[in-house]
Amino acid sequence: MGHSIGDHAYGECGIEFLLVDRSGPQQRVRRFRADVRLLMDHPEVYRDGDNTRLRPVSSISNAVLAFGARHTASEPEAYALALAEHFLAEARCVRTADVHLTASEFTPLPSDRPPSAAQHFSALARHQDHAHLTLSRHGEPVVRSGLLNMELFATGGATFTGFARNAYTTTQTFTDRAFGARADVTWRHSGTDTNHGKCRARAEQAVVKAFSEHTSRSSQHTFHHLGAAVLDACPEVAEVRVEGAHLTRSPVDLTPFGVGNEGGVYTVADHQQSTVTVNIHRT
Repeated sequence: MGHSIGDHAYGECGIEFLLVDRSGPQQRVRRFRADVRLLMDHPEVYRDGDNTRLRPVSSISNAVLAFGARHTASEPEAYALALAEHFLAEARCVRTADVHLTASEFTPLPSDRPPSAAQHFSALARHQDHAHLTLSRHGEPVVRSGLLNMELFATGGATFTGFARNAYTTTQTFTDRAFGARADVTWRHSGTDTNHGKCRARAEQAVVKAFSEHTSRSSQHTFHHLGAAVLDACPEVAEVRVEGAHLTRSPVDLTPFGVGNEGGVYTVADHQQSTVTVNIHRT
């Protein structure tokens, strides 16, 4: 009985670097991570050990860095598209290029000193800008943009009541609880002619506003509310996915130490999380 080679791919992941945009009076610093996967058509590499058409992965990581120098001011989507087009143009045996980029923005530090060539930044924790672009040799680019690792917290007002129970349910009902969540909010555009930077800014504002004005009945209820807010704020978006975890934030019992705790100290135990996913489509 014979056999044949099916889909095969290779790539490089975890390529991390900083991009510094010095083009304006206010410089910009971002920390990037790139993951590149190339779907190939070179079965002889696997079958025969023939490396004639196999480029080492150093050519992938070095291309990511070299193209980064040309895209210090670009949105991740434009940068990802340039990389995908390069990988397809550079080698005919590449069938599809799949590029993930995440970017974390550094925060400029306030200073009374006059502007100069050297500016100072801090890598404060915040969400990451995200672009996932897939480009096949004879197709159009498919782009998913988003905001990753958005950590949200409400000090009270959330409820959790009326849920189903069985023999293993120990969860109590809550009528006024603190609520924490970490969410990835990603979306697919309905077309290719999109200003990704402006769309991302509107989406972020929509998520923040929606959460700040929302009374959570459950994590599912909140995640749907956030995704619907992005669709309402961004008409160019066709579908939104909100995926993440409810973060348990329980008041610490300080009574053994003779100390009261009126919602001032909470546990942060994120090793075990309840996960939630919802896709919301435009109708």
